[in-house]
Amino acid sequence: MAEYPEFKHGTRGKVIAEGLDFSNKGKHRQAIVYIGTAPVHQVEGGAKNVNRPIVCGDIAEARKYLGYSDDWASYTLCEAMHVHFEMNGVGPLVFINVLDPNAHRKSQGGSATLTPDNGRVTIVSAEDAILDTVVVKSEGATLTRGTDYTATYDFMKKVINIVEKKKGSLGTSALSITWSKVDPAQVTEANVIGATDEYGLNTGVYAIKNVYNVTGLIPAFLLAPGFSSIPSIHNALYQNSQQISKHWNAWMFVDLPILTTDGNTVSLQNAPDWKNANGYNRDNESVFFPLAKGTDGKTYHLSVLNAANFQSLLVQNNGIPYMSGSNTECGIIEDLYFSENVTGRVYDDEIINRCLNANGINSAAYVGGRWAIWGMFAGSYDQENGTTINVNDTCLMMLYYLTNDFQHRRNINIDKPMPINDLKSIVAEEQTRVDALLGIGALTYGKVQLEATPQAKSDVYSGDFSILFNVTNTPLAKSLTATANWTADGFEVYFAAMDELAG
Repeated sequence: MAEYPEFKHGTRGKVIAEGLDFSNKGKHRQAIVYIGTAPVHQVEGGAKNVNRPIVCGDIAEARKYLGYSDDWASYTLCEAMHVHFEMNGVGPLVFINVLDPNAHRKSQGGSATLTPDNGRVTIVSAEDAILDTVVVKSEGATLTRGTDYTATYDFMKKVINIVEKKKGSLGTSALSITWSKVDPAQVTEANVIGATDEYGLNTGVYAIKNVYNVTGLIPAFLLAPGFSSIPSIHNALYQNSQQISKHWNAWMFVDLPILTTDGNTVSLQNAPDWKNANGYNRDNESVFFPLAKGTDGKTYHLSVLNAANFQSLLVQNNGIPYMSGSNTECGIIEDLYFSENVTGRVYDDEIINRCLNANGINSAAYVGGRWAIWGMFAGSYDQENGTTINVNDTCLMMLYYLTNDFQHRRNINIDKPMPINDLKSIVAEEQTRVDALLGIGALTYGKVQLEATPQAKSDVYSGDFSILFNVTNTPLAKSLTATANWTADGFEVYFAAMDELAG
């Protein structure tokens, strides 16, 4: 296919972020997208929910389309379901599952001989059973699902219940039942990364390109807990976070590993070096380390805990990302988690600040009498490479928000006549929106104008107009210092009172 100069058609957004060096509850379209594995084998027709963006607003919807398991190491998307929906009560989320029950199977399946009791039988310990593969035979004859019986998975009991559709359809003789088993361990890095043919066939991380068209939501925030700590997958996330489908820019919440794939331990001391050596130093990412031990005995990714708290702020602020997840309470945390072998240490916030935050790594800390997410720094931040852009996550998030939101709203103006009065109206309307952001403190300065450089004017011949947003984000309070100074001035009042008492 011949190569041509870039062809512009439709709304576009561009971010210029140089920075200053200083050594639905509120419905909105800023979607949080999770990529990983889900137990779709537990639901009927689950195989169709592979490499497909699926919107879920609560835990019931998530279980309906994706299944659920407490085995978060095998089914990584379930951690996000639990934290967002059950713990924080926020949503929706967009999930992209890469586990394919038609491909990721164990070589040996399961079988049982069960006698109906009151028209039903139960397959126990069925968490890995692929529901769609269940075959029921009675005296050698294969019964028909939907006609003779129904088969459903019970998430609480981890069993499959087979119930006759009409009285006597299962009979009274012993039933021969077989099924295939899923094997989540067969999911590879390549499955998670996926691929694109550049003509609409996208899998794995590349399926982020499908989110807007399939769901109508903008893929604004990306996570892959359990996988983002693998450098190749992290790199794929980054490659798919910039100008998604030539439109959207996304922020990433990622984790560093506590143990690398080659068996090396990542510690507080060497985490910064590992982070930089493996490319976790992008302007558009929040990097978290280590994991968190929960009061419920579960192990959590800090990226997920942060994302759930951050989504609560998005709901509160109608999708405007000007408040950071940092210093938001996270009561589920009991302690930081490095491994079962690391015990007896107390990690105060000074250690977190010195070892992690100062090097662009976010974490959690016990501050203000409670556990909280701690750190609002972009991955590219460190004390020798600090700018007004990367010292806090909300700065670039706000620039992304402005361009993403503009494109979604303004596409209606494309391929329509553009008289000068309409241009004036567009600039005035965008200024009004920016003024509203100034009013709530999301920005400290904002000026919208038509770009009218000689090049910009030349582009008008081709119908290409450019609106310039000059904005300054509201800085976050990185620190507040109280200085207590002893002074003798008060003794003048004290001595005056003594003189008065002395008459």
